[in-house]
Amino acid sequence: MEDKKVVTRGIINGLLFVLLYTLLVTGIPLINTLAFIALPLPLLYITAVYGLKTGTMVASLATVATVGLSLVFSSIILVPVCFALIGVLVGYYQYMRKSAVERIAVFIIAPFLSLAMIYVVIEGLYDVSILGAVRETLVETQRLAESFAVDVYDDAFIREYMQMLQNMMPFLLLVFGTMYGFILYGLSTLMYKRVGIQYDKLPAFRNWQFPKYIIAFYFLFMLLGFISFEQGSLMASISLIGFNIFSIFLLIQGLSFIQTYMYDKKASKAAIVIVTIGLVLLMLVMQLTILFIKIIGLMDLMLRLRDRLKE
Repeated sequence: MEDKKVVTRGIINGLLFVLLYTLLVTGIPLINTLAFIALPLPLLYITAVYGLKTGTMVASLATVATVGLSLVFSSIILVPVCFALIGVLVGYYQYMRKSAVERIAVFIIAPFLSLAMIYVVIEGLYDVSILGAVRETLVETQRLAESFAVDVYDDAFIREYMQMLQNMMPFLLLVFGTMYGFILYGLSTLMYKRVGIQYDKLPAFRNWQFPKYIIAFYFLFMLLGFISFEQGSLMASISLIGFNIFSIFLLIQGLSFIQTYMYDKKASKAAIVIVTIGLVLLMLVMQLTILFIKIIGLMDLMLRLRDRLKE
């Protein structure tokens, strides 16, 4: 009876994923935006409740169907694959009862890496330039305005604007991926409450502990930084942004440990807040402070220093 229930829920959630992706690729205004936001939730739910094996099976079947839709509407088969992976990955973290901080990290990392991968594939394999499409739109707008004898912007403005967009694209992907991750985290929390799934709530900042794989990603992007990518290319920018985002995770880990240490030494709340704010301000003006706190965060992740304080 339980197996039949699992199969039924798997089919329902798989069909929901296909339906949401259909609404996404058909391009209906507002509806496709809502579908984009909610797309990973069906696979997130089935994985959070029944585990990785069931989630992967449902995701695989649903992805096959959505890949077919991609070939009809957009030809970019990587899009449903990435969204399916996001749903299964964050659902698995809930199934394993990982901490809220670990889930937040996955909610940020998975969308950012997926969006960056999709962008690289679109630009490289499919030879479709998103920035080129933006440029063509600006040029067409310019021509239309000139036909009505209206002066909007010149060619120099378009070149400068496109250069700015090219330089900012990895950062925009990071911002968009982070925003999407937090929205998805909030929606998943509402879903857990609605269906009665127990989940970990975000603890006090001093108790924030990121998973150890942050270290691997940090050193991976550090090594990518040594590769001679073309100056200003997307891969050069992504390696830099990736290094920066995982550096931020280490800084947060370091500040969290400092608060843990001060709390263990019976420091007052006011002193903890003042020291934290002071360190943040110092990081803005002294690179050495950033390095110092990153080392503390790295050591805490590798050796779990805060656990030794409790011994």
